[in-house]
Amino acid sequence: MRRDASLPINDPNEQTNRAVFSTNQAVLHPLSQAVKAATPGPIHDRLHDLNANLQEPRIFANDILQGRLNAAVTTLGRFITNSSIGIGGLFDVATLGGLPRQSGDFGQTLFVWGVSEGPYMVLPYWGPSTTRDALGTIVDTVGDPIGWTLGQRFGWGVTVGTGLLDASVRLSELKEAEDVSIDFYAFLRSAYYQQRRADLREALGLPPEVESPATTPPATTPPARTPPARRPPR
Repeated sequence: MRRDASLPINDPNEQTNRAVFSTNQAVLHPLSQAVKAATPGPIHDRLHDLNANLQEPRIFANDILQGRLNAAVTTLGRFITNSSIGIGGLFDVATLGGLPRQSGDFGQTLFVWGVSEGPYMVLPYWGPSTTRDALGTIVDTVGDPIGWTLGQRFGWGVTVGTGLLDASVRLSELKEAEDVSIDFYAFLRSAYYQQRRADLREALGLPPEVESPATTPPATTPPARTPPARRPPR
């Protein structure tokens, strides 16, 4: 079994990735802003919680495949609680009740099974990924039990619509970082790798250890203390 989640940056196709990154920025930013402007905040919050609840069966399945039984039990409890008391998942009452959201995707599962990450890549719409995580995204999307139960069109509609709304919030949070970054592509790539390493460590039952620069403000260095002047000898 893996003991840690070493994840060095590996970006041999950087030129292509930068082109996809620029396209995502050019297309998704105005589109997400338009969706945000047309969707009142309270409706966005309810759609966000609904989409999160629809992801719980997929998270549960991956937690089982990873052997994380405690996480699977928590996820099942969240789904039952939010689907009933939370009115079909429109409200996340499980978190308030002490059942925090768990991670669990097929990219993590492949990692636990020993599949190497492969090179870094930027996917249209989804953004930063690796070959392993891209395959995991495909499996999670096609094999989503909610999509098969309620229909792929419904699942895709909620996922894409909510994704655009969440993207608008995320882009607003990263706007300051984008304005001050010399290379925003490299900044987001580093943030992805650090956050993903934390997710993979969680899959192994290890503490996250790594904080993402995309969400962690830079540490400020305290001003140096000036030593007191020495008195001349008498």
